[in-house]
Amino acid sequence: MKNILTIFKKEWDRVIKDKRLVFSVILLPGLMIFLIYSFMGNALSNFTQEEIQDVAIVAPVDDYISIYSSFETAETSNVSFIEASQIDEFKTRIDDREWELLIIFPDDFEAEIGTTVPNVEIYYNPNEMQSQSAFTRYNSYLEAYRTVLINDIFGDTSVFQTALTATPVDENEAIGEMMSMLLPMLVVMFLFAGAMSIGPESIAGEKERGTIATLLITPVKRSEIAMGKVLSLGILSLISAVSSFIGIISSLPSMLQMGDIDINIYGIKEYLMILVLLFSTVFVIVGVISVISAYAKSLKEANTLITPIYILTILVGVSSMFGAGANSQLYMYLIPLYNTVQSLTAILMFDPNTGIYIIITVISNLLYVTGLVFLLNKMFRSERMMFSK
Repeated sequence: MKNILTIFKKEWDRVIKDKRLVFSVILLPGLMIFLIYSFMGNALSNFTQEEIQDVAIVAPVDDYISIYSSFETAETSNVSFIEASQIDEFKTRIDDREWELLIIFPDDFEAEIGTTVPNVEIYYNPNEMQSQSAFTRYNSYLEAYRTVLINDIFGDTSVFQTALTATPVDENEAIGEMMSMLLPMLVVMFLFAGAMSIGPESIAGEKERGTIATLLITPVKRSEIAMGKVLSLGILSLISAVSSFIGIISSLPSMLQMGDIDINIYGIKEYLMILVLLFSTVFVIVGVISVISAYAKSLKEANTLITPIYILTILVGVSSMFGAGANSQLYMYLIPLYNTVQSLTAILMFDPNTGIYIIITVISNLLYVTGLVFLLNKMFRSERMMFSK
């Protein structure tokens, strides 16, 4: 155990005492995530924010005015009543994106109701978002006005009425569903990215420089070297992932365009379960990267071999965006990385079977780590593998 801690301290000091590595591995991921996603959320919010829309009406009808006035305010639209002689002018302004909507009632509209079918003209610019928005709303007010007129002329023509009842909206479940579509993918990606930034250098880099030979000829057992490296790289990668996780949580309200979103729906139990998952998963990732680094003859080769696995990790993470909650088939939780993504989804969506999923995931991850450490130990014992050029 003492030798394992010695190897652990050596790897720990290599990163912690290098200020550039501390910044790039621990601080930078969370900071960049926070800045990028906050900027994206704010930019998207500004892009979709509704402006005051200008609406012109020719020969307005009192009943129609009363309908739209019940929904529109001075903060949503500016309604102007214009003369028929101004129609061409306002159509040109709409074409030039200086105005949003024009509604034209016939002069004798109310007199024609019941005798003929009067034509109400709506003119808008389908190429302009604000104009489309104004058209959608004011056209719906026209449909409501049409219904009122039908009832006035023919009486109540409804054959039946529909009474809508529904399960009460669970805001926590809605927020959890949104978070489960994004967070599992990002967490797994950043776990792998954190391990990938320091893992190859620790083994493949030392092989390339020849410094690992000095370590291997010491009285320290090869198995202790393997355990020490996996443990140190795992802890450092976990810290990097936690930094990224904090950045994601901090930027989430802006990213979802919900400034008042309450992410405190999760308690200590949920955060502890997430931490346990991260802890077990990061060692699987570090084990895979360590084995590949031990196999590679150079740092460049190690990074080349790791890249396809990183891409596969991203694809596994993306699966959380297309599923309807966590996978209920227990054997699927034996698949590394996929089990973490699905378990995180279960936690975030308050799945009642979360405990079972986590137990299977953690146990299977520990078995994978044991196998990877055993394989790494065998590779460290191979002179041909460790001293190949």
